[in-house]
Amino acid sequence: MTGLVTACLTGLALVSCAMNPPGAGTPTASVPTTQQQGAVAEAFIAETMRASPVEWDPSQDNSWTQDCVLEGGSRGALVNVTRIGGGVADPRGTQQLIGAAWEADGLDVRYSTSAYNDGSPQYVVSGTGGRIASVQFGAGSHRSTIAAVSRCGVGDAAELG
Repeated sequence: MTGLVTACLTGLALVSCAMNPPGAGTPTASVPTTQQQGAVAEAFIAETMRASPVEWDPSQDNSWTQDCVLEGGSRGALVNVTRIGGGVADPRGTQQLIGAAWEADGLDVRYSTSAYNDGSPQYVVSGTGGRIASVQFGAGSHRSTIAAVSRCGVGDAAELG
């Protein structure tokens, strides 16, 4: 009888460990917070800014949160980060420089061209994957921009502002 009880308890422990491995915690405990995900996006933007020849305007820095849905369907929040700077002498070369850096960082990149209101070209590189959900960099002769979206994290956008 003692052997049967021990076998049952051992079996239950194995099932319990398989369902909730040590250190796994609750499902949301393993998901980073919105603040942590936002810090990752801010750091990614800062790295990109340092890699580019753009002179960035700190007065144009902007970040905000919005609702998102975590895996499993619970509510979370993500962080949008934007920066604006001056133009560059070689917009297409800057686009290629940033795209290559992002590819080296594990992002999937896509190149495109758009136009500003005055008709001048903006060379855009978009990236997905890696440490963030998505990012876009646009280089032009009179203005450059970068915008990133963090991955969804545990938090409430309304509470975070």
